[in-house]
Amino acid sequence: MNSNGGVLPVDPAAANQLLTTLRAEERIEWAVQQFGMRAVVLSSMQKTSSVLLHIMARIAPDNQILFVDTGFHFPETLAVRDEFIQRFDLKINTLHPELSPAEQKAKYGYDLYEFIDGQPDCCQARKEVPFLNHVRKQGTQLVMLGLRRAEGGARGNLQPLELDPRYSGYVLHPLLDWRAADVDDYLKAHDVPVNALHAKQYPSIGCSVCTTPVEPGEDERAGRWRHLRGEGVQPRYCGLNFSDGGGI
Repeated sequence: MNSNGGVLPVDPAAANQLLTTLRAEERIEWAVQQFGMRAVVLSSMQKTSSVLLHIMARIAPDNQILFVDTGFHFPETLAVRDEFIQRFDLKINTLHPELSPAEQKAKYGYDLYEFIDGQPDCCQARKEVPFLNHVRKQGTQLVMLGLRRAEGGARGNLQPLELDPRYSGYVLHPLLDWRAADVDDYLKAHDVPVNALHAKQYPSIGCSVCTTPVEPGEDERAGRWRHLRGEGVQPRYCGLNFSDGGGI
């Protein structure tokens, strides 16, 4: 059962036998056929998101794209969102946290993201809560993400279709078996809008206050929460994507 009392229509184990054999476009087609308008994309406006949005523009232009505006995004990230809206007329729904950055600082008396014990609360309030409130209210049954196994860590064990108990629905990873070169080749071949920060040593892009450029030889995610390194275990993921914490 999903959070709205509806019966979820597919079994992940059985579906994954099929989805593993399909191309990315076919996986997205499958999702839209199975879930209709209750299948959405959650976009970070990074490279893989650009691929997904371009495919959606061709396959399911009326399905909703979700983008969580934390209030701390780089101007380049917001510019990519706006370009996809203008060029492809996509239904991008921008979600916002309950509190503005200034209101959040006033509530706690300091910037949560500046401290190792405050960062999880900041990410949860500014990313996870707005997303979950929306999908629960809308009765969303499937969310598509741009995660890839080649990124390593928890993502190395991704399955095409997984359950997300936070909203009693599914998450689909259409690009899970793509290499970085596959992403770049697709973007170039189709002249797809790309976040300009990727050309400025930002392979992984989050909030401006928690993301820095990456030097040659560093891990692709070395620029995420760099300022918290040395104060305990450095955050690697924000918690927005349930798959990063170990999906069911």
